[in-house]
Amino acid sequence: MANCPKCNAKLKLSDWRQHCPHCGANIFVYDLQERLMKDADIAEVQYYHFQKKIDRVKAAFVGSKPAVVRIFTSLLPAGPLFLPIVKASFREPLKPFEDSISLMTIFNNTDNLDFNALMSLQGTSNKLFLASLILLVLSIVITIVHFILLTLACSPKGKIRNIIIDTMIILSSFGSAACFLMMGNDGAVTGTLGIGAWLYLLLQAVNVAVDIFVLTKGIEINHKQCYVGGIPIEEYFELVDSGKTTEEIREIQYATLLAQQKEKEEKLEADLKEKEEHLHHSSNEPAGESAEEPEVPEDNNSGEGDSSNDE
Repeated sequence: MANCPKCNAKLKLSDWRQHCPHCGANIFVYDLQERLMKDADIAEVQYYHFQKKIDRVKAAFVGSKPAVVRIFTSLLPAGPLFLPIVKASFREPLKPFEDSISLMTIFNNTDNLDFNALMSLQGTSNKLFLASLILLVLSIVITIVHFILLTLACSPKGKIRNIIIDTMIILSSFGSAACFLMMGNDGAVTGTLGIGAWLYLLLQAVNVAVDIFVLTKGIEINHKQCYVGGIPIEEYFELVDSGKTTEEIREIQYATLLAQQKEKEEKLEADLKEKEEHLHHSSNEPAGESAEEPEVPEDNNSGEGDSSNDE
């Protein structure tokens, strides 16, 4: 169901003609310019809110030099995972195995992992190993989430969100290492931390430190100037909040658009006049030395020939 734009009467499905059956107004073209202006205002306001989000994302990544550094420090902890994380020895009830373990080792031996036996382990040492494994996986997942949510770092709740995520990264990373170090020798898994684990902890600490430094220092967000009907959108919001009617706002918009059009025309005329003066000046410049006629040298021998003939 629709309403007539003039009398606001409800139109039935049978009222398919272009004229309103109540007031006779042409529904399709009645006050068409004003309706187009309203649609344009709505579209420009929506674009303004969308542009603010784009500006925040841009500032979060390249808004300052520390923000650019934060991108790399957020990715660096992934590197040590491909180095030996631990040197472990597995015994019954797990499949016997002894070697240095990295992320690639786990990936290549996925088919040999017995998760049922792993989750059924009993004893303090075995539970500490399970806790260490779970916290390590949680740390990796949170690090990935942290990198993705950098796009929202400059949002209204971005600061508190990043602080919570940074805290979770530290607790899960160092908690995983602590649980592994507290394991005894009576469990199904024994071992020591490798170079990859220590580098992972170091880079996670650097990652969190850089993020906190950026959050503390802050990032200046440069918003792109947006307009509604030719006037700055901030001024438009002030007019709406001050209770200005639509007709009053339209008068201001039309006056602003006319002034901008006049300014463009004057600038165009000035540019054309400047070009004409430049062309006229170039055409009136005197010819250079290259255009001068070359002087004919005097023939010194002609005098001598005449004197010889006289003799």
